[in-house]
Amino acid sequence: MATSSIITRGSSSLANFTVRSRPKVDIILANQTDGLVPSFTTGDTIKGTVTITVDHDTRFDDLEITFEGTSRTSVERQSMPGRTGAYHTFLRLRQPIDESAYPTPRVLEPGRNYEFPFTFVVPERLLPHICNHAKTNLHVEQSHTLLPPTFGDPMIASNRKSVIDDMAPEMCRISYLVRVTLQRKPMAQNASPVTLVSVGKKVRVIPAVDEEPPLNVEDNDDLYSVRKEKDVKRGLMRGKLGRLVLAAAQPKPVQLSPSDTGNCDSVSTVATMQLRFDPVGNEQPPRLGTVWSKLRVSTFYSSDPWGDYPSAECIKSWAQMGRAMYTETVPLSTMCVASAQWTKHTDTDLERRDSMHSTSSTDSLPGPSASFAGNTYYTASVVVPVTLPKSKSFVPTFYSCLIARAYALELSISYHAANSRILTPTASLKVPLQLTCEAQPGTGAKGTVVDISQDEVNTQFFSPRSIAPPSVSELVPIAPPAYTSVQVSNLPPDRSRMLPPSVTNSGSVRV
Repeated sequence: MATSSIITRGSSSLANFTVRSRPKVDIILANQTDGLVPSFTTGDTIKGTVTITVDHDTRFDDLEITFEGTSRTSVERQSMPGRTGAYHTFLRLRQPIDESAYPTPRVLEPGRNYEFPFTFVVPERLLPHICNHAKTNLHVEQSHTLLPPTFGDPMIASNRKSVIDDMAPEMCRISYLVRVTLQRKPMAQNASPVTLVSVGKKVRVIPAVDEEPPLNVEDNDDLYSVRKEKDVKRGLMRGKLGRLVLAAAQPKPVQLSPSDTGNCDSVSTVATMQLRFDPVGNEQPPRLGTVWSKLRVSTFYSSDPWGDYPSAECIKSWAQMGRAMYTETVPLSTMCVASAQWTKHTDTDLERRDSMHSTSSTDSLPGPSASFAGNTYYTASVVVPVTLPKSKSFVPTFYSCLIARAYALELSISYHAANSRILTPTASLKVPLQLTCEAQPGTGAKGTVVDISQDEVNTQFFSPRSIAPPSVSELVPIAPPAYTSVQVSNLPPDRSRMLPPSVTNSGSVRV
């Protein structure tokens, strides 16, 4: 009897300490390919089913299915060791669940599959409430409330052999996922709900982006240079033959496909480089040599929302405030233009024109150089095709509250002065280049307004909450509450530190 009693008590004790597993949640997206993260664009419908199973009776009170978009930055501090960063939930759509879909009572039983369908539509714009920070440019809010693309979030490419390289630095990321959260209300009053399980599945979003008007580039712009003048000499110690003028207008944008961004099999756009040579006397224009084209990919990120469009100059002046820029250069093409012909112009009544005159169109001639005083000059034009390489993945140009991506086309040309066989000087331009994305055929009309109440806005964006990424030691909420400032001491520059704990290549996230 004694032995039997001991065994009974021991078995009961083991049962009491047995850790029961959490509910299992499977998020199945319609038409999903195994191992690949599905890609969507503006107006696309994200459909799927949430399946929940348990191994024991589990009481719950609320099931929440949401489509979320978040951005995250980490910036090296200049004044002291360590990093500062920010975390921003800019999108949160909630799937309504009818009461009849829940079991009665709300207890999940083992041996049964509980299925809940969901449908989300990728919006064209964000709610204006997510961008209520201070601004110094009136047009910034228009750009910040456009849906940004998935950015810096490692995913398997469609060829299943590589990871998508969108040239984003490790210090910033924009992610989208479908999240399922199962909660239970505690017995105690005024206590916070207990999260039984929270699971997310990543999706890739490349929004449709329309063409914007060409940028108005100033003479002292630190990112772009659409006109340049340079003296042409026979040698280092010899006199000047004349002055070479280079000018180029912003080319038509490169249009990406939302299903396979960046992989272009043909010429995406063309840029025209206009050249002018103003001789000192009767000198002949230099002989042209080679044209190189490169794409300068600039990423701006900050721990504080941008109040204006970012630039390299503002990075220098605000370096102590947690702002940074990362630039990567992608070679595009090299071609010989030695056969290009100069055209001679003679104008006995030439009027002086502004230095930026005639650079707004690729068919017009650049204005005279600053030292031009004659009536004879030469012009030439070079057409440069622009094709994006397949080795990189490109996202549309965008400006969000914390992260921005801009492109510049760098055009360099070499030339040989007459009677000079030693020197091969070069001159370069940096022209703005916009990357847009076409909409999918059959998507809804742009400009569709979604009706949402102020109570829903307050619930989604202004209710108090604390969301901390891994390894964050301190969270300081700042206005507006949708932004969270993160102060991290001695955080190593490791991309994995910015990932949720259980991100897999299949796109599932368990929190």
